[in-house]
Amino acid sequence: MLWFITMPPAHHRQATDLKNQTPIKQPIQAPELSWNEAGLPIADAFDDPYFSVENGLEETRYVFLKNNQLPERFKVGSGPFRIIETGFGTGLNFLATWQAFNQEATSERWLHFTSVEKYPLTKEQLAKALALWPELSDFSHKLIERYPPATPGFHVLSWPEERVTLTLIFADVHDAFPELNGPVDAWYLDGFAPSKNPAMWSDELFKEIRRISRNPSPHRIPSVATFTAAGLVRRGLKGAGFHMAKVPGFGRKREMLAGTYQATTGPEKNAQHNRLPWQLMPAPLHYGSHVVIAGAGLAGCTTARALAERGFKVTLCDPEGIASGASGNPQGGLYIKLAADDQATHSDFYRQAYLLALKEVRRILGDPAKDDTKAKYWDECGVLQLAYDEKETKRQQRFIERHQPTAELVKSIRQESREGLLYPAAGWVSPVDFCRALIQHPRIQFNKTAVIGFSGEQNNMTLETADGAIHADALIIATAHQVKELAGENTHLPIKKIRGQLSYLDATSLPDLTQVLCARSYMAPPINGCLVLGATYNLKDDDPELRDSDHQTNLSHLTDFGHEWEKAAGTADIIGGRVAFRCTTPDYLPMAGPLVQKQAFIEVFQPMTKNAKRIPREPMPWLSGVWLNIGHGSRGLVSTSLCAELIAEQMIGDAVCSSQTVTDALSPNRFLLRDLIRNKL
Repeated sequence: MLWFITMPPAHHRQATDLKNQTPIKQPIQAPELSWNEAGLPIADAFDDPYFSVENGLEETRYVFLKNNQLPERFKVGSGPFRIIETGFGTGLNFLATWQAFNQEATSERWLHFTSVEKYPLTKEQLAKALALWPELSDFSHKLIERYPPATPGFHVLSWPEERVTLTLIFADVHDAFPELNGPVDAWYLDGFAPSKNPAMWSDELFKEIRRISRNPSPHRIPSVATFTAAGLVRRGLKGAGFHMAKVPGFGRKREMLAGTYQATTGPEKNAQHNRLPWQLMPAPLHYGSHVVIAGAGLAGCTTARALAERGFKVTLCDPEGIASGASGNPQGGLYIKLAADDQATHSDFYRQAYLLALKEVRRILGDPAKDDTKAKYWDECGVLQLAYDEKETKRQQRFIERHQPTAELVKSIRQESREGLLYPAAGWVSPVDFCRALIQHPRIQFNKTAVIGFSGEQNNMTLETADGAIHADALIIATAHQVKELAGENTHLPIKKIRGQLSYLDATSLPDLTQVLCARSYMAPPINGCLVLGATYNLKDDDPELRDSDHQTNLSHLTDFGHEWEKAAGTADIIGGRVAFRCTTPDYLPMAGPLVQKQAFIEVFQPMTKNAKRIPREPMPWLSGVWLNIGHGSRGLVSTSLCAELIAEQMIGDAVCSSQTVTDALSPNRFLLRDLIRNKL
C-alpha cells in the first residue's frame, strides 16, 4: 500500500488502496436539448433553459459579474483571481467573465476559472448556443477550438497570451468538489433551479463550499452570487459561513442572492485543519520573481515557459545544452496507455496530461508541416497501440467495454493484419525542437552552465554555478536522475535510472509507415529516410555506448507490428542509434512540487510511525525555495506540460488545475511519508 499517494480526495479521509480508491467513472453523456422559437437551448432532463429568455448575456453580467463586484476587483492587485462555478452549460458565464477580465484587469492579474459540468454539451451544441452572442465571438471561437472531448475528469484549457486558464471538470458536482481546494475569490452558483434540480443543492454541496472558501489569506475574501432566492440556498450559504442578502433579480425575476464569506456561524477550527499538512503550499512568490531552473530537458523547458507566461523571470541552466539527455531523442511518441481494470490515479493523471500536451504542442510548434520542403517538428498522424499478443488483446477489450471512451480519445480498430487501440489525435514530436521553441520567450534566459549548489531561503537565494553566483527567489531542480547531486542528502528521492537504446533504420527498403506503432517498442513514420525504433529498457545498466545486442532486441520487436514487418526483422539496415537514461519513480508517476527537509519532516511526523491516522497539524518543514520536476520516465512528452502548470500555479499561489488526489500523488515527498509510516527510516 502506498500510503501517501493513495490519499482519497476528501480532506478528512485516511489512506486507501490505490486501485480501489475511486469507483469506475461512468461515460460522460451529452444533454438532450430542445431549441425554442428564439433559438435558446432548453435542457430536456430539467425542463429548464440554460439562460434567461430575455437576455442571457445581460443576466450573466448582472447576476454574476456585478453582484460579485468583479469589474472593480479585476482592476486592483496582482496574481491569480480564482472563480468556481457550478454548471458550465453553454460557457456563457465564462466567456462574459473573460471579456470583462480582458477589458478591466491589470497586466499582473491571471484569471483562473474552474467550472463543473455533469452533462457537457457537444462541440456542435456549444457552437450553436454561443452563436447567439456575436459580441463574444472572438472568445467563443477560442473556447470551441480547445473544447475537450467528453472524457470524465479534469481538463485544462489555457490561453497564456490572455492570462486566462479554464479548469473544466466533467463530473457530478458532489464528486468534483471534494477534489478542489482554495483559494477562491468568487463563486458562481448556476446549476438549474432548485425546484428543477434539487439533487445538486444539497447539504454536502454547502459543506464543500465552506471548506474551499476558507482561504488562508485574509486579503482574499470570497464572494458568492446566484440567480435563485430559494430559502434552502440562502440557508445553506449562511450555514457555509456567508453573510447573505436578497437583492433585486434580473429582468422579471424579483430577487436573487449575493453575499461574502465571513465564517460567522458555528465554531471554527484553524484554516490549516481544512487540508492535510502537505496540501498547504509554501508562501507564494511575487509577480516578477526570479526563478532558476537546473536542467533544460522537457521538464525544465515546459516549467520555464509556464513560469515566464505568468510573469516570472527565468534563468534556465544546463551544462550540456538544450534537451541533451533523454529529451534529446529525434522522435518521441506522444501517447498514453490507460489502465483497463481500474480508475487508478495513474490513469486520471495521464489522461488529463495527454489532452493538455496535445494542445501545448500545437500552441508552441504550430500546425504540423504538410510541405515536404519544410522542417517537420511533429505530426498528428495517430498512434496505434497494437494488440500484439493474447494478453494485450484481452486488456484492450476490457478497456473499451468498461470505459466506453469517446472516439475522439481512443477507439478500437482493425487494419489489415493489425488490430489495436487508435489514438487519432496523437502522433510524434521532436523533443529537441519542442524544447527550443518553449524557451523562445523574452522572460527566459538560457545559461550553458551547471547549478552546483544553493544557499539561503525563498526570496533570498544564492545559486552557485560553474560560472559564478546567481541571485534568485527560488530554484527548480529538473535534472532527472542527477537530482541527488544538487538536492543533497537532505532529501528522500528513491528514483531509478533506466538505460534505453534507440535503433535508427534505413527506411528506403522497409514498408511504408504513416502512423506511430506501439507494442513492446514504438516506431514513428520516417524522417529524412530514417525510422526510429525503440527503446530498450535496461535496469541497473550505466553503459553509455551503443550495443549490437540491444539493436537486435529492438529488431526482434518488429514482429509485433504485423506480417509485413516480420521479414524486416531480419533484413533491416541499422544506420545508427542513441543511448539515453530515463528517470523513473517506484510508482511510475512524476515528482512535481516543493521539497521538504528530510530530518525536520521525520521529527514533525514521527507520530505517524505508530498510527498513520495521527497526522500532526503542524506546518510542513519546506526546504525553502526549492522545487522539483523529475521522474517522467519515457512519457515526458505527455506528462511535463501538466506538471509545469501545477508547479507554476503553486508558486504563484493559485489553486491547481488538477484534482487534489492527483496533486498529492505527484508530491516529491510522498515516498518520505510512506517510508516513515512503514518505519523504514
